[in-house]
Amino acid sequence: MKSFSSLFCCLVLALSAAGCFVPELPDDTLFSCDKPEDCAAEGVVCAPRGAGLRGYCCTPTDEVCNGQDDNCNGQLDDLAAASCYTGPEATRDVGGCKSGRAACGANGSIICAGEVVPAATESCNGVDDDCDGELDEGFNVQTDNANCGRCGNRCNALTESCVDGACKTRGEQLCEDDTDDDGDGAKDCADSDCDLQTRLCKAGDTAKNCICVDRTIGEANCGDGIDNEPIPDGFIDCVEEECTNKSCGTGCVCSNYVKKEIVCSDGINNDGNEGIDCADPDCANQSCGTGCTCTGGKAVETVCSDGINNDGTEGIDCADSDCNGKDCSVAGGCVCTGGTAKETVCNDELDNDGKGDVDCADPDCNWTNFGDGTICAGGKRVEVACTDGRDNDGNGGKLDCVSGNADPNCVNGLCGAGCSLSNCARKETICNDRTDNDGDGQIDCADRTDCPSGSACTRTNGSAGTCQSNGSCN
Repeated sequence: MKSFSSLFCCLVLALSAAGCFVPELPDDTLFSCDKPEDCAAEGVVCAPRGAGLRGYCCTPTDEVCNGQDDNCNGQLDDLAAASCYTGPEATRDVGGCKSGRAACGANGSIICAGEVVPAATESCNGVDDDCDGELDEGFNVQTDNANCGRCGNRCNALTESCVDGACKTRGEQLCEDDTDDDGDGAKDCADSDCDLQTRLCKAGDTAKNCICVDRTIGEANCGDGIDNEPIPDGFIDCVEEECTNKSCGTGCVCSNYVKKEIVCSDGINNDGNEGIDCADPDCANQSCGTGCTCTGGKAVETVCSDGINNDGTEGIDCADSDCNGKDCSVAGGCVCTGGTAKETVCNDELDNDGKGDVDCADPDCNWTNFGDGTICAGGKRVEVACTDGRDNDGNGGKLDCVSGNADPNCVNGLCGAGCSLSNCARKETICNDRTDNDGDGQIDCADRTDCPSGSACTRTNGSAGTCQSNGSCN
């Protein structure tokens, strides 16, 4: 049996329109229910608790990542399905990359579950791993011993070579014994049988830092800063032809005869030139971590709704200037504006910006016009089309200024910024904003009835003035 304090807490929550998840609640208590009618408070539903258990009274709210069943559907932290992607936008749903779905992560965070972002390097696997629109680029299946003829078809390193896309038994079995094993007049790397076979660079070496290429000994270790060849040719690492598309160290690959940074979020100058991570031009438009993309030489926050400082600068989500104008909710209805989250959808019964107020109760929604004869005013949705004989705001059939059944806002209310209603008649109340607030076609002083002589106005040069009897501002 739950303690009295727990039951009392749940009662308070149920009656104050807050969710309360109590799956272990004993049966036949004040909170048990079989149908919505069993719950007395308005807006409270009968939420399921599992097979064989009665439901419990609960008021639905927006589901957030807090380990509770906020929307009272019997599931914990089941966010509304919303597509997400944290990789560079140009790679979304290209090749092996795909969008994910917003889900709850650790410590109340929101993650993008199921997404696939570009791999740092392309693999030979029949998949566009780096999502650039090209498949298995950089691999020559005609000569690659690890991918001979097709990806993953590996030749026996000791006895075979990949020739014209097929594994063929080498006549020259050993490529570093200084012996013409097959008696064809060429030995070791000088024999085409040894092409692309790794070998010691010279007698006494303990590491295979060389490779047979073009009938001679070439570089195999492309990131050690050493000219490994037995007879140095003056070229080191990525400058060597044989190092093309090979690793030159952690987060580095040889590309076009230079080192290229491919890991842009580890705080390391992986290629040893230009800059670290996003400061390196190699990282342009590449991912610098979850919700972060390298843009203009710096890390830029691209996910503004996960409560994480993704780029490690300025602030979290809307507090980061990178997020200005970007969505701040995975479900939509929220945009970062001026460093804060702003509600932009005011009729979905959701607290889109997470500031505690829903729809018209949110100050962001003030004066929102829904185009159906209603606006947000005074913290609620009110009727402003007061002469169409319709109950636009659905407040119980109250119509316009019909005697005995008038809509309160039409009798005495607000119809927008600088506009008021009195017995269904609109009146301009601000005469210095150069706006036709009451929609009668007359702006400021030109609206002589509402803005009589002496009313404060704004001159054409922007300075303060007063309305004149002729409808001008001087």
